[in-house]
Amino acid sequence: MSVRRLRFVVVVLLLAVALVGARAVQVMVAGHRRYALLARRQQQQTLTVPSLRGEIRSRDGYLLATSVSRIAVQVDRKALPYPELFAEAAAPLLHRSPQALLDRLLSGPRMVWAAQQVEVAAATAVRRLAPGAVVLVPDSSRLYPLGRLAAPVLGFVGREELRTVGRAGLEHYYDTILAGESSRYLAVRDAVQRKLLLRRLKSGRAGFDLELTLDARLQEACESILSETVHEVTARSASAVVLEPFTGEILALASVPGFDPSDPGAAPRYNWRCHPLQEAFEPGSTAKPLVAAAALAAGVLRRGERFDCRARGILLAGHWIRDHATPGVYTIDDVIAQSSNAAMARIAGRIPRAFLWRALDGFGFGRRTGIGFPAEAHGSLHPPKTWSKLSASGLALGQELTVTPLQLAAAYAAMANGGWLVRPRLVLKANGGGIRSATGPTYTARVLDAGLARRIRRMLRQVVVEGTGTLAEVPGYPACGKTGTAQRATAGHFDDIHHVAWFAGFLPWDAPRAVIVVAVEQPVRDYWASSVAAPCFRRIGAAAMRILEVPPTGAALPVRLARSDARTDGGGGV
Repeated sequence: MSVRRLRFVVVVLLLAVALVGARAVQVMVAGHRRYALLARRQQQQTLTVPSLRGEIRSRDGYLLATSVSRIAVQVDRKALPYPELFAEAAAPLLHRSPQALLDRLLSGPRMVWAAQQVEVAAATAVRRLAPGAVVLVPDSSRLYPLGRLAAPVLGFVGREELRTVGRAGLEHYYDTILAGESSRYLAVRDAVQRKLLLRRLKSGRAGFDLELTLDARLQEACESILSETVHEVTARSASAVVLEPFTGEILALASVPGFDPSDPGAAPRYNWRCHPLQEAFEPGSTAKPLVAAAALAAGVLRRGERFDCRARGILLAGHWIRDHATPGVYTIDDVIAQSSNAAMARIAGRIPRAFLWRALDGFGFGRRTGIGFPAEAHGSLHPPKTWSKLSASGLALGQELTVTPLQLAAAYAAMANGGWLVRPRLVLKANGGGIRSATGPTYTARVLDAGLARRIRRMLRQVVVEGTGTLAEVPGYPACGKTGTAQRATAGHFDDIHHVAWFAGFLPWDAPRAVIVVAVEQPVRDYWASSVAAPCFRRIGAAAMRILEVPPTGAALPVRLARSDARTDGGGGV
């Protein structure tokens, strides 16, 4: 070999060494961070694993919603030598079809979820099929032990990766409290993607538990009674609220039809709605006692005044208002008992507009109760400046305003407890979550004085004794309340097809333990409140008194005594 050729070879080798050295310096120094990051991404994976979601229990200790530990199965597609055989063997364990599992394993990112919410035994068996490719990650599943009970109240959950997220009802409203804090895990693999360890980086915290004011036994009774009523009259839906009149605690909040919270997609979206909170209807004649209270407070009724209701209606502002009450000459007590439209329209016309609006506003109409529930309806109560000549009479008949069954229950609770508007409560406490129900009454404002509240209670008692609500009487527990057959406004006007049958009242009438509001929407076979809602109230009232262990009371107040007391008892402010 010539010297020239030897020198050329030496120069080439030196250049190669220099290039290799420069590249090594570039990789080890200048590109250190980049290549270290790529290595960590290849060999390490950080997993965020939500903790167990908190439980939801009823006040009587029944478990309404809970979470159980499960496993999520993750597969490294590149470390899986025979995906077809794996899919065929693993599919039955994961309750999936082999083809669906294979499709997932043949496409997508390197690490794919084969299945989530898998029982531990099944997940362990899947891992044995391909130990180098299968990673088991802690997971959980949401269960509803009592099935459909209170489903519109509880709501349901959905999934985002491994995270369980509240989608409706209390699950959605209290999602942050129920969810807790997630744990973080570090999954480490070697260069050929064999798993070396799964180390916990951060310990999470289980979600806080909710304890509701609902009584599960009473809730079940209400839903059963409403379901039977909906079937009997072919109604679209039915609602019931059972409220403790002094504390505002909701003992039952029933909405029919319901759904299975474990499979909400199997039911129409309409069934997901909690109608007592999320639907507002015209209250019909259940508003008459409230307007009567406003009239007595305003002093627009003369002592012993009687109203001629023999014409079966009244002409106001060129419009004929029909009266379904038996023709007669009535006192204000009789007007409420017989539910006379003509007399109430005249009475409402005497009340100053601003006073009438303040009275209804004071009962909480037109605004949300603030109970703590998603998409709660606020109802409607228009300001006096927008009223027409017929608005006052319309309000007296329960038109030109809408209320939720819960709002109406709170208003009737004020008549039951001596005149105080209560704040309804659905959640007693969240263990460790900073929510704890106050003990004792939760009054927001006095809307009736005690004397006027007693007077209205006697009127409502007469409704059940001899008026439109006789079918609401509960043996051993004298009840009081008001029927309401309301027309629903459809396309801007009322018709004779869309109705809501109401009954709102409480029992025992002289020592109230439960306020009950029933609303049956769009019944077909029979829409009169006296024959649809009143019997439903009676059955729910009997169940409530039995479950609450209220001893039977004495005989009902004689009608003559009720009338005498009503004439001598003074009115009060609203």
